[in-house]
Amino acid sequence: MKAEYLKRFFFVVPFFVLWVAFSNNSWGWGFKHSDDDKGKHYHGHVNEDPGPRHYGTAHEKPKEEPKAEPKPDMLITSMAYPTGNKDCCSVIYMEKIAPRTGAVGVPYEYTIKVTNLIDSKVEDVEVLHSLPGNFTVTSVDPATVSSISDSMKEGVAVWELGTLEAHETKIIKVAGTPSAEGKMPFCTDLEYRLPDICLEPDILQPKLMLSKKAPEKVLLCDTIPLTFEVKNSGTGFAKNVQIKESLPEGLTTQDGHSSVILKVGTLAPGESRTATLNVTAEEIGEYHNVATAVADGGLSVESNKTTTVVQQPELKITKTGPEKIYLGRNITYDISVSNVGNGPAASTVVTDTILANATFISASDGGVMSGNAIQWNVGTLQPNDSKKMSVTLKPNGMGTVEDKAAAEAVCADAVSATAKTDVLGIAAILLEVIDVEDPVEVGKNVTYIITVTNQGSEHSKNVRITCTLEPTMGYVSSSGPTAGTLGGEGKVVTFSPLPSLAPKAQASWKVVVNAAEAGDVRFKVDMTDDRLERPVEETEATHFYE
Repeated sequence: MKAEYLKRFFFVVPFFVLWVAFSNNSWGWGFKHSDDDKGKHYHGHVNEDPGPRHYGTAHEKPKEEPKAEPKPDMLITSMAYPTGNKDCCSVIYMEKIAPRTGAVGVPYEYTIKVTNLIDSKVEDVEVLHSLPGNFTVTSVDPATVSSISDSMKEGVAVWELGTLEAHETKIIKVAGTPSAEGKMPFCTDLEYRLPDICLEPDILQPKLMLSKKAPEKVLLCDTIPLTFEVKNSGTGFAKNVQIKESLPEGLTTQDGHSSVILKVGTLAPGESRTATLNVTAEEIGEYHNVATAVADGGLSVESNKTTTVVQQPELKITKTGPEKIYLGRNITYDISVSNVGNGPAASTVVTDTILANATFISASDGGVMSGNAIQWNVGTLQPNDSKKMSVTLKPNGMGTVEDKAAAEAVCADAVSATAKTDVLGIAAILLEVIDVEDPVEVGKNVTYIITVTNQGSEHSKNVRITCTLEPTMGYVSSSGPTAGTLGGEGKVVTFSPLPSLAPKAQASWKVVVNAAEAGDVRFKVDMTDDRLERPVEETEATHFYE
């Protein structure tokens, strides 16, 4: 490009100088072929002192120019490429600014401004600038393609400005010293290249991403929330997006389905949406699953794999206490509750209910009495954990005390255990024998009163009385709640068994004996019942005299 310009430059400049020498015009020229200005031409050279444009024809004298105004101190000339009109249809505007006059040996500096007029970049901008022989360049900014000395030898300076962005201006500064009197013409031209006209259609491609979340552990009674997030990470719209979920065996939706399609619709690029599906487990176990998202155009993607362990607490309760106890003693029942399942038993509560024949005395471990029940708030029992407590009751009477303990917790089946205790009484029999008359004259009768008192708490069953007379005694009669029978050669009186003698009750029998001989005699009584292993004996002494 530079060599071609140099040829053009060195061919044109001699003629230009001659024309300047013989012309009365300022820098600039042209031809006018008709009065209506048809055929006007304005060349793109930029001179140091442009002056007004001149028109003429081959047959007309140039008209006299009006008297020129005083010239300013600075020379300013410009050109718009390629039309010459800065305001219409041009690409680059170049402007040169220099002092109107200079002096030999005195530094001289001028500026070239190159401006991109359009809204897009212009590439490969190159400025070509002639250097007159009577001007020695001392510095340039920016640097020229060749060195200053080489540029001076060639008579031309070249700047490769590269790319001008939209409406960008780049400035070239040249400094030097005039070396001889006379005109010092600086001519400048430029070349550029507009960017290629390109079409860049966007080719869009939607892309699906699917993530799935599920709780790691749940209880059998819990609802399992499955959360899906589907995202379009591509550049195009994903249409008719659906999430397909095929549940593993043992999991179903709340309405009993195992396969579900969640309709998402259209996802714009970068858009994501979230969907939730609630499912339930039929039994404990470990459940694995992967969901799929699909869309128009054959788009399909699988989610990450989720694992959910379904657990269940299982309560076990035991209750122990005495099978029997005597009335007057308290009963203590020991209760133990444990979690034998694989899930935590939250909010565990133990309740002990007094069913019959007892009164609450105390409870261990903070048990609280309310109504006829005692309650313990155990809290959470982890798998294989257990908790023990006890309750003490007082029997209200003989019979059976029945007490029931129950335990319940979140997601666990309630359990219970019942204990029964027989409350027994003790038959404490008191036997008393007295003689109504003492001493007794021989030939007279004496009456013996036999009294049996049940001092215990239990009925005495089948009380049997047997009376033994000594040889000096003669049997006369007997009476009482049961009939007496004489046997043993007339010396033994046996009464029929008294079926029952209630606690604190008494029964009395009488035996009348005749004093046959004088002496110190003994009236002996034996008593037995069903609970006595040996008979109770009682003897009453009587003095017979003559």
